[in-house]
Amino acid sequence: MKTFGNTLAVLLGAAFLGVATAGATEVFRAHYEIRVATQGTDNKVRSTFETRPGERFTLNLPPNVVAMAVRRLSAENYELEVTVTPAKAEKAAASFSHTYQGILGRPLELKNTADGVNLDGAISVVVLNR
Repeated sequence: MKTFGNTLAVLLGAAFLGVATAGATEVFRAHYEIRVATQGTDNKVRSTFETRPGERFTLNLPPNVVAMAVRRLSAENYELEVTVTPAKAEKAAASFSHTYQGILGRPLELKNTADGVNLDGAISVVVLNR
């Protein structure tokens, strides 16, 4: 009976380690088109980036810096945090911050206005290493 308990403990430990490792090595690829209009400027960019969960990806769209971070919520659901900060801000306070929720592999529309910043576009996020 003691051998069965030890074997079960080893198997459970390996299973939890495998789940933790899979989540830690997850890589997202995002294809996006984004437009930021503020202070008389209108910048648009279309590209792709790869990132790990929670890591910020930044775009330089003068006079702003746009940062995006992807986090998985559950199964196929994720959230995307988008912040827009003036590039020459004295205290680097975000002038725009919004969190969107989407489904992996499906287009997510980005559209919001706050504090003189107009943001719109779309993004599609997939997991590379499933």
